[in-house]
Amino acid sequence: ECLDRIAEKKDQITDKSMNECRRCLSVLKDVAPNIMALLLHQSSEANSHVDPRPTIAEAWFVTMTSLVSICRNHEQIAAALVGDDVGSFLGDSLSAAWALIFLKDLGTKKAPPPAIQRGMSLDGPQTLAINNFMSESMLLGPSILVAGGRSILSHIQVNDTVDQSNIGVTILAASLLRAVSGALPPWAVEDIPTLFRSMFETVGRDSEKFVQILSDSTKIKASSPLGAVNAGELFAGRYLDVSDRHIESFLHQSKAVTTKGDWRKLKVILKATCGGKKKDAGFNLKPQFTSWECERL
Repeated sequence: ECLDRIAEKKDQITDKSMNECRRCLSVLKDVAPNIMALLLHQSSEANSHVDPRPTIAEAWFVTMTSLVSICRNHEQIAAALVGDDVGSFLGDSLSAAWALIFLKDLGTKKAPPPAIQRGMSLDGPQTLAINNFMSESMLLGPSILVAGGRSILSHIQVNDTVDQSNIGVTILAASLLRAVSGALPPWAVEDIPTLFRSMFETVGRDSEKFVQILSDSTKIKASSPLGAVNAGELFAGRYLDVSDRHIESFLHQSKAVTTKGDWRKLKVILKATCGGKKKDAGFNLKPQFTSWECERL
């Protein structure tokens, strides 16, 4: 609430607002280790009790989006928060969002994904909040993706066949491909082209660089396990483990999207590349954000 109030300010930022923001960031940094440990706990999706993780995840990523909004729209505060290492802090939340996607098992050619997945469910408003945070945070510029990459690499090792200078944005792209491949519910896939568009803006609207990152994201493999991604497996998932011809076709079509600006077509391309339309059975309809308004007693 405090961060939202500051983010909505259109007039001159006062010292009071500046200090409030820094205090909020300090509190968030104090609780972040416990929040991250809870959200990324690999205990399976709840089916016999109310799991607190989805609600906490939604609240956390909504708060992170408010912090991003302040950094994007108020240069004075953003400059002050640099000294508080706000970039690394946001990068930690970005890498947590990727890790949540990598927790989900896509199954194999012979066996479907398990009915009960490890980690908290992503079929709810928490994923709306995660997708919104990823989209908005990317608009801070390349530094946030560098911070996210540095954060996630403190927990995993990857193969060295991709450009290490772009490792953050490459892992991001791989997580989005995995999301379309079944790691996220079908309704959430509608947001993925928007996320790729934000990524395109972050790399300076450079079509060649964007396509190179997509290419690397179809090759990057885990050297050590992360969630459902075993050592030696593609982060992007099994549907990208295909012939070079199929990958080249995907990259060619994706480049055409960037040059023509027809981002709606990317959804069709992604679905065709990542295993086609997934069954809706067992998933909820697209949710709404939770209302946090409470009646005072």
